[in-house]
Amino acid sequence: MSVDNLRPIKIQDISEQTPFPTFCAPKILGCFSLDSHRKYIEGPEFLKFLQLSQRDMDVNFDLDKNCVPTDPLEEAKNSQETSELVQLLKWIHKHEELFLSRRPDFVLYRGLMSKILNTPYENRDGWTIGAISKNGTVYLRNIDTPQSKAQKEEYNANPRLKRMADWGYHFEHFLLSDGLGKSPDPSRQVKEECNIVYASKLNNHRILYAAELDGVWCKDGNDVNPKKNPELLTNCNLIELKTTRCFPNNKMTHNFKRFNLRKWWCQSFTARISDIIVGFRDDEGVVRQVTTMPLNELPKLGIGWSGSVCFNFLDMFLTEVKRIVGNDAEAVYIFEFTPEFRRKRNYIEINVKAEKGSDNMLSNLL
Repeated sequence: MSVDNLRPIKIQDISEQTPFPTFCAPKILGCFSLDSHRKYIEGPEFLKFLQLSQRDMDVNFDLDKNCVPTDPLEEAKNSQETSELVQLLKWIHKHEELFLSRRPDFVLYRGLMSKILNTPYENRDGWTIGAISKNGTVYLRNIDTPQSKAQKEEYNANPRLKRMADWGYHFEHFLLSDGLGKSPDPSRQVKEECNIVYASKLNNHRILYAAELDGVWCKDGNDVNPKKNPELLTNCNLIELKTTRCFPNNKMTHNFKRFNLRKWWCQSFTARISDIIVGFRDDEGVVRQVTTMPLNELPKLGIGWSGSVCFNFLDMFLTEVKRIVGNDAEAVYIFEFTPEFRRKRNYIEINVKAEKGSDNMLSNLL
């Protein structure tokens, strides 16, 4: 396809009655860790373990106490210099034989996949995605736009919003420990992470992606340590931790069912998450209750959204990307979704353009 004759992608609205597309259960291929300076470390060095005595419990976690605020300037520097996809490429090069033996159609990060999955219901936040092809594999990465940068600046300028985000990170330190049988240490606030690499297939699209994992829940007498043997991660319950404001009268709000549950489900379903551990906090940052929400219950509790719509949209979008990009390794293709363009329309429009030259952030692609 000529890069000078690129028309917008138009994907018709998808009925919630549309069957769920074929999505193979994600297979864990490996893992890697990132230290507090975003330095790559092979293996599950910073894998965390959930310490929870029961699925639902009353607690008194003061998230504001000793909460260390994140530095937005340092975050921006890390985001620019150590893009998530760049870290995944390091894993790919260390496992080149495995990668080539099951060469995927697409490589991306879980966060970007979640953005695409949520698009059919998105009416506020747009996205811009860069795509570059090499040897039949299309690499996708998120691109910051003037709008997204302005939103980040506005967020960082709002002490309240930033504080609540810091609470969410601090919550993890009350429930996660560095090893089996060890107790969590809320005073140890070091930003370390373990990332899992997955392979799956959505209809005809073979996808390889990575996702940061909050922790594992070794229960029911399972005392096998995946930190010593990463292959055992397949047998563990992978978990995600979230915080949210306490519900009025202990009843889920309409917005929570419509927005939060959808975003949580889209984020977690592709990462084989079994349970979401939710901390319900008050306005002062004190968690009063911890509740375990099985992931398969979220679509049943949700309102106004369907996982089938999300995954059918992802399938259609990837089909269009593959059609447009093809095997053209000479250009970077830019796909841009702007929510306001779709108002009063029965389709989602995604603008496409191509820029000659390679993506400087993505070098040495296999």
